[in-house]
Amino acid sequence: MYDEKIYCNRHLTLIYKLRKKMKKLLSIISLLFFVTSFSAKAEMGIGITGAAHNVGGDGEETTRSSGQVNTGSHDETVVVPEVFVEMIADSGLTVGLSYIPTRDMGSKSRTDSNSEGDSGTYKAQAELSNVFQFYTDIPTGTLGSFPIHTKLGLQRVTVDTLESLNSGSTYPNRDLLGFTVGLGTKGDLPFGNNLYYKGEFTYTNFETYEAVSPASNKVVADLEDYAAKFSIGYKF
Repeated sequence: MYDEKIYCNRHLTLIYKLRKKMKKLLSIISLLFFVTSFSAKAEMGIGITGAAHNVGGDGEETTRSSGQVNTGSHDETVVVPEVFVEMIADSGLTVGLSYIPTRDMGSKSRTDSNSEGDSGTYKAQAELSNVFQFYTDIPTGTLGSFPIHTKLGLQRVTVDTLESLNSGSTYPNRDLLGFTVGLGTKGDLPFGNNLYYKGEFTYTNFETYEAVSPASNKVVADLEDYAAKFSIGYKF
């Protein structure tokens, strides 16, 4: 039997899906057009970065049977290498992509003793792997003789959980996005042909990690990262 309401709803759903696909397609086309136009007038740069990261996390875990909520925070400072490729316009405006294989987040342990079957040692450990960042460096003035740029970036990371829990629970890995802001400076090196340097301070705030283990434990964590970076690049 013909139902006008169902028929209209189906068409509205179809139109909504088509509009979402068109918006996504237009965004991709616009980005490709921008990159193509930019690259026609820009130098290419490749390089390596030494970065000191202070990764911090605040989280809480709700245990499976007792409903007890355990909260905690942890900071870890690590030095990791990073590689990048970027396009540099005559104005200094830069668009690039960087990659970090792994960024360790450290570990933290606690010991519980109760009558609900959750007694024992719990060790939380995780690392960020396959860290990709799409970024832009925007010239924003000078400080003395040093040019200053503002960095804006979007990171994509995989949170690999390496916990060891007495309850037998495990938490799944998750892909998260992070938004980066920062300030930096760059310039040509006085030695070597086409070599240049970059120095930057950045802050990244990631999406909230939320997961439920097979044993019905629930964990929620907020992650952030402060970094000091020094890079050496080659322009061609």
